[in-house]
Amino acid sequence: MAGALRPRGGRSSLLAATLATLLGATGARAQSAADSAAVPLITPTARPLATLTIPIDPNVAPAPNGRLFAALQTRPDPVIWIVPADGGEPFSFRKSWAAFQPRWSPSGNRIGFIAGAGPPRIWTVEVDSASGQAMDPPRLLFRTPANAFAFSPDGERIAMVTARSTAAGASEIRLVEWERRSSRMLLRARGAIYRLDWSPDGYIYYGLLPDSREPGAPHIVRRSSIRGGRPETLYRAGEFLGLSPDGAYLLRRAAGQSVDANAFEVTRVDGTPLFRFNLPPGSGMPRWAASSRALIQVRAAGARHGIWEALVCSDC
Repeated sequence: MAGALRPRGGRSSLLAATLATLLGATGARAQSAADSAAVPLITPTARPLATLTIPIDPNVAPAPNGRLFAALQTRPDPVIWIVPADGGEPFSFRKSWAAFQPRWSPSGNRIGFIAGAGPPRIWTVEVDSASGQAMDPPRLLFRTPANAFAFSPDGERIAMVTARSTAAGASEIRLVEWERRSSRMLLRARGAIYRLDWSPDGYIYYGLLPDSREPGAPHIVRRSSIRGGRPETLYRAGEFLGLSPDGAYLLRRAAGQSVDANAFEVTRVDGTPLFRFNLPPGSGMPRWAASSRALIQVRAAGARHGIWEALVCSDC
């Protein structure tokens, strides 16, 4: 696992580490507005990487090499674009590949996405890892409808949230073997699992919105070993936005009524807060960059949408 992440900006890393120690706990804990206010506030250093003249979804997927992005055009049709980070010319897949939630495999030679005129299912396409150009037509991975998915660290398996279980008021995560196209159930949880990531050390991290009618109910983040066993609840707080690629940190929306809606937090994998930051108006939700030391965000300015990188650590 990576060394300690040191926040870039107005507070020292010693302060962040001290607060993390004081606030930390292995068990799950609910985060209040007071907790968020006590977390060091930093100002990330941001720079533009690419600009597009089409509307794109904030959930931009960086390639493992950090030089390409898979971005989803939102209007008029959901089309995947490959965007170079060096200012090169973006290109799209064929329009018949209407899709959402693009994700790169860890090797960079495969892109997965969810698509379908009927029930949404997971498709994959082989790509050139250097250019992002498709090498073959897309193929259906598994016939079971899915709402979310994540590649395993070796790229040979996929964890998926089945759509049919979510519709029934509970969520089911299944593990799919790549070559055999077989699957087994890992867990079932009450509520809607909306995001999952597969860590390098063999855990599935997932965000769960409880089956509750209470307004403002906290999101729950859990992790479960792919070998089975009881899932561990890490925290109850803001929306889960992802595990860093190195498996060391979590990104979440800051919780609490007094916290600005565009405020976010980086925590350790046990949910201990490290620092908080705000994004300017017009910014989409941030996602982890391939380096695990920066965040990727989409900023809208009129008809243009830019992909920006925000550095959040002192050794980037």
